[in-house]
Amino acid sequence: MITGQKQVTESSGKLAPWQYAGLMLSYWCSAECAFCYVNGGPRHTFWADAEKIVDWWRQLDSLAKRNGGTVKIHLTGGEVFGNWPLLIKILELANKAGLPPVEKIETNASWATDSALVRQRLTELKDLGVTLLTTDADMFHQQFVPIKHVKLLVETAQEILGPECIRVRWWDFYNFAVENNLDFSQMDEHEQREIQMDALLNGRERLNGRAAVLAGKLIKGHPPYTYFGENCQKGILKSKHVHIDPHGNIFPGTCCGIILGNAISEEIADVYDWLNTHGPSGPVIATLAEKGPVGLMEFATRFGFEPLSQGYISKCQLCYHLRSTLYQANQCRKWLGPVECYPVCF
Repeated sequence: MITGQKQVTESSGKLAPWQYAGLMLSYWCSAECAFCYVNGGPRHTFWADAEKIVDWWRQLDSLAKRNGGTVKIHLTGGEVFGNWPLLIKILELANKAGLPPVEKIETNASWATDSALVRQRLTELKDLGVTLLTTDADMFHQQFVPIKHVKLLVETAQEILGPECIRVRWWDFYNFAVENNLDFSQMDEHEQREIQMDALLNGRERLNGRAAVLAGKLIKGHPPYTYFGENCQKGILKSKHVHIDPHGNIFPGTCCGIILGNAISEEIADVYDWLNTHGPSGPVIATLAEKGPVGLMEFATRFGFEPLSQGYISKCQLCYHLRSTLYQANQCRKWLGPVECYPVCF
């Protein structure tokens, strides 16, 4: 069970029900986007077992029902199509177990290189009950994935799954790129940086992981104490959303790298119940929930934290820098990890 230095916040006993969950098959990805909040990339080789993924799916379903709701599961990574047999096995096992249908599957469309292959795979997914795919279109992904691959996936999915069964993050960028047949490999560095800065400044990317590092290199922000009083109770306790990575680490919402518990060593319901009863614990999670990243600064400074001279454009960017410092100093690894989330980066 989660133990350690405990600070009960005013939200103890008020943990939102976990009704949305992203099950991460791997940190492996065909791309290595400069914004990726899980630091995915081709160097990662570990994949979760299908049986474990389905068991977590079952546990989350039971927990949601116990709390009077339903669970919506999405399968994500990394890039889940990088291990097609595993993806299919998970869906088959989930169907056999009578679990709720998968809400959506996320993909970057890098694999959509051939019309016959795309049609075959989408037909197989449809037969397994998949009703929604989401894909990406932005300056970051298209440095690795030609927009023509995204276009092929979108148009084939609209035909096979239905017009409303494919979503693009972001449609406006997708339409612009397709209409202008943009080749992002031909853009000069200045053009690429301008588009990236716009995405970061306008809140279209999560400032965790590589996005936090990139923002620190490109954009002048504010001193850390600008974010004094901005705690993280909403993100940690109230989002109704968790991710579980292939190592079993349970993350709150999209705050990958903050460990609430581990689904391999603990039952998911036990993790939830402990948090709901006692509140977040430990020098990282309890401090973030009560005081936010600024409250963590004094502790992190003892282990080498130095604020970026150009400042921060959000408390999330500051938080990731603090957590990275602590992880690299081999501190708080019960609550921070795994190594995939914290490469040496600042």
